[in-house]
Amino acid sequence: MNQKHFYYCGLLVPFIYILLYILGGTLRPGYNQIAESVSELLSPGSPNKTLLDIINITFASFYTLFGIGVMRFVINSGNNTLLGRIGAGFIIAVGIASIGSAIFPQDATGTPATLPGILHIIFVFAIQIPGSILSTLLIGLWAHKTGSIPGFSIYSFISTGLIVVSGIIAGPTMNTKIMGLVERSSALVVHQWIFFLALRLLRL
Repeated sequence: MNQKHFYYCGLLVPFIYILLYILGGTLRPGYNQIAESVSELLSPGSPNKTLLDIINITFASFYTLFGIGVMRFVINSGNNTLLGRIGAGFIIAVGIASIGSAIFPQDATGTPATLPGILHIIFVFAIQIPGSILSTLLIGLWAHKTGSIPGFSIYSFISTGLIVVSGIIAGPTMNTKIMGLVERSSALVVHQWIFFLALRLLRL
């Protein structure tokens, strides 16, 4: 696989995610994009679940492949430090956790907790959220220390701050009328960083 193909995967990540919830919400009568979570579109028994699962796994696979591309870049950059490898590793981990959360869907609202539903929560809250923060921060630190991606470190630090702030805001809005909006905004803060990192790597 050509190195640039990994970066193209990163460019597509935010757009696939947007397609997932826009298409899912459009095909589901009564669904509220502002109040309901994206995971609700993928819970057991949801309409169009097979189609949306395919899109979701594509999103997660592209995220993982992009992480592999970043890892390869770090290793071949001449600045192959542990900091850079860990940062790239967290991107891969978030992608793999996203595949896991797609395979094990969130329990439908109002239904008893199941093992797949519990695993979904673990993948999201124990891996995806902290992994997103750490990958952004560590790649930013690596870029600052090595100069391998000129000008990208400050952008990474700002993005890290925005991810943390959006996560703090997300907590109190759980199960409120704006939960879905906050969740989508938080995810897109992460995905825009992935997009611009991929774009920057393509231009090197």
